Amino acid sequence: MSITNENLPKSMRYGLMSATAVQAETTLARFSSVNGTSFSPTGSNEIRIKIAGNGFLQTEKHYLHFKVTTATADAVVDTHAGSFFDRMTIEANGAIVEQINSYGLYNAIRQNYNTDVNELYKKGAESGAAGLVVKNDVTAIGLAAADTAAAVKTVTDAAHALNNGKLFPVERSADGEFITSTDVKHFVIQLESGLFKNHHKKALPDGLVELELVLRLAPNTQALVSAGAATYQIDSPALYCPVMKILNGDVMASYKNVVMQEGVLISGTTAKTYINSVAAAAGTKSLQINDRSISCLGLVTALRKATADSTNNLYSNGSFGYTDVDSTTKVSSFKYQIMGSNYPQSDIKLSVADDGLDIGRAVEESCKALAKHGEEYCKSMISKNLCVKQFDVTYAASPGTNGSDVPRGLFSVDLKKMSDDGLRMIGLNTAQNSSPSVLEMDVTVALAAKAQATTFSIVEAFFSMSPNGDLSSAM
Repeated sequence: MSITNENLPKSMRYGLMSATAVQAETTLARFSSVNGTSFSPTGSNEIRIKIAGNGFLQTEKHYLHFKVTTATADAVVDTHAGSFFDRMTIEANGAIVEQINSYGLYNAIRQNYNTDVNELYKKGAESGAAGLVVKNDVTAIGLAAADTAAAVKTVTDAAHALNNGKLFPVERSADGEFITSTDVKHFVIQLESGLFKNHHKKALPDGLVELELVLRLAPNTQALVSAGAATYQIDSPALYCPVMKILNGDVMASYKNVVMQEGVLISGTTAKTYINSVAAAAGTKSLQINDRSISCLGLVTALRKATADSTNNLYSNGSFGYTDVDSTTKVSSFKYQIMGSNYPQSDIKLSVADDGLDIGRAVEESCKALAKHGEEYCKSMISKNLCVKQFDVTYAASPGTNGSDVPRGLFSVDLKKMSDDGLRMIGLNTAQNSSPSVLEMDVTVALAAKAQATTFSIVEAFFSMSPNGDLSSAM
């Protein structure tokens, strides 16, 4: 047998080394808002930031920094500081190249389904994100009448005996950073943008036209959760992004030659938003979606109380599930109908009761639909308990918060044909005909109140820079 370098372990292959990087320099650019420095949901409620770098923008490492001041009442951030924004838009030469409506809810879904434990602690320090909690439901200790030492010992021993050996599960809370009224907090977040966090972590190309990032603020009751009527103000928002400049003339000449011949194409995952009202009455609900996408990777629907966005003590972004009454199955099955076919082919059954619990297929579809590009499953922080609880649980003032008592269960279907990071156009083409798309859910027990179903179509977006630097998108 002939022995070559291929037969040796890497530890002995001394000729196997990293290539020398091209000569370059990188600076951290700061892009501030151009339409003021102070914003509120009842005043100037749109932040506009113009982005133009002399080089390659490494948007995979971008972050938005802003200051938040609350007033009127104490409050908690709903899941993550992305909840302060209701819509994210990216424009190029006045044309929209990406827009995500109901951004706070979409962001919260991503935070719950695409976060590792190590990321959780990082986001807790930077983004006011909710962390892991243990809820200790201790047995009450008390006396009906006698208060002798012997009587106290008897009831205390009995209470300790009931608690002995109990297991308390660790859950992902929906209660983010607690903010005392009039206090100031500084947050750093990354935007869930298909352009900024694109596939393969591509830098935005040198020569790209100036982009404009537009962030519309969420109402007070949507961004924050409080027992009172908390308000907030955002000051000094700025986007930071590393900008790399290549200092090798030959490399830049070759790059410009390629751009002049064919431009640049970047792909990423973004979302389209569809909202439906769900009546409280029992029956089969057919919710119109009518998505028209060239590559739909999956459909994800969050069912919430209809008044979630307008009520102070309801979790607008951190609570969505299958029932609004604890342990009672309300929605018993669902499926999507796309272009006349069922997806999946057989209905997904649901039961939140301990006896007959059935949430496995629903969780499976959610974890596949929300997987990052090239991955089979997402990195979910959702436990069984965070699927079966009721979505109308209200916030209770600290320290008696209910952030671990709200569910994060989704109605999802994965539409990817394959999972491979080297391929594109891997989703279902829902734009090939005009047949309606519908989410059909069976509500076998009437909901306690009217609900709202927000569906996100998770799609591939293709961003194309022409030789003259113009940016357009197709999705």
